[in-house]
Amino acid sequence: MRLKISCELTSDKIPADYRRKVVSVMKAGLSKSNEEKYKEMYGGNKQKNFTFSVYLPKPVFNGTVIELEQKKLVINFATADAELGINYYNALMNVRNKLLPFSTMNQIRVKDIKIVREEPIVSDRIAFKTLSPIVCRDHNKETRKDWFYWWEEDAFEAILKRNLYFQLRDKFGEYVKDDIEALQFKKVAIKKTVVVCYNLHVACSLGKFELVGQPYLLNHFVQGGIGSMRGMGFGMIETI
Repeated sequence: MRLKISCELTSDKIPADYRRKVVSVMKAGLSKSNEEKYKEMYGGNKQKNFTFSVYLPKPVFNGTVIELEQKKLVINFATADAELGINYYNALMNVRNKLLPFSTMNQIRVKDIKIVREEPIVSDRIAFKTLSPIVCRDHNKETRKDWFYWWEEDAFEAILKRNLYFQLRDKFGEYVKDDIEALQFKKVAIKKTVVVCYNLHVACSLGKFELVGQPYLLNHFVQGGIGSMRGMGFGMIETI
């Protein structure tokens, strides 16, 4: 399920760490529309099986502040879980036309929510572009520290595939491991970017790439994102 959420702002300035503000809008709506689902999603360290990206009109980055050409933005939301998608659609409808805090310098109003039609992937080789950067995170449970890898680093593909297996084994079963290992990532035009998220500087990958693999996996990545921290606005891709 894919949503396009058009929003208005009261100011043309937003914080560089804006993804957390988008999450707060979703949480505000979900807490009112379905308190039980809100507690399930945000009451602990639950894996978020959705992704989103934010379109900013001609942004100018100035340290901790981003200045926009217009006082608006568009949130693109995607999930492979139809039930979860309906819950977030209802959550955003619940706050539609209401003025919500977005930062100390701004407020946001959800104006329009559209369900976007999706075309299923039937090929085993597809070119994609990122709508939000792909995060490859290696989490050390003992030290509780994270290390982030971008596309050109040697460990990137192995860690990404390991993370994909942990994310997808419950949904698709143990056999998914072989299909994930068989995935081929081919760079077309990828660059490194560093994004601020929850005051953390995250190294990630942005651009165009080709992916060869089972169509059910390629469909899942388009529908629900790829990589880590998807629920914080990373890993959203579309076909090109």
